Amino acid sequence: MKRTILALGAVLLAIYVVTLFLTSTSVRSTNSPSRSAGGQAVALSVPRVPAELLAAAKALKNPVQPTPENLARGRTIFTSTGACYTCHGMEGKGDGPAGVGLAPPPRNFADPQFHGLRTDGELYWVVTHGSPGTSMFAYAPQIISEEDAWYTVTYVQTLSNPQSQQSPPQKAEQTAPHTSSH
Repeated sequence: MKRTILALGAVLLAIYVVTLFLTSTSVRSTNSPSRSAGGQAVALSVPRVPAELLAAAKALKNPVQPTPENLARGRTIFTSTGACYTCHGMEGKGDGPAGVGLAPPPRNFADPQFHGLRTDGELYWVVTHGSPGTSMFAYAPQIISEEDAWYTVTYVQTLSNPQSQQSPPQKAEQTAPHTSSH
């Protein structure tokens, strides 16, 4: 009898874990243009900045260049002091432990399509004002400085292309190629 109860408990636990896993992975598909959260479609094309403020947010210019030092600083903020990773995951895929079950789910910064749709100014606006209708609250200046928000945005923009996290090629002095006329 004791073995039967233990076996039944193990089977129920296994079913629960599999159900939890399947629910989690179906809700958190990270490579699709839209993700489902609680039955809601969340299109990447839908900005998180309110429509009446979108033009002003898009007009904001990022003062931080993507140098190796600046990207390292942005990564440090994203993965530690800013705590972005808790919802967005260490690789920015929207799969962080605190993001599980959020509706809508955190943005997937590793999706190149996302970066084709959002400007640095929009990302900065969300970090400094929060994202209406989501669990994203304003991080700057409450948790990180407004300056650090720009470093974070600069780093986030590289997450869809890990090679861009390396040093950008330096432009050498260009000279006109020598052509010989025969």
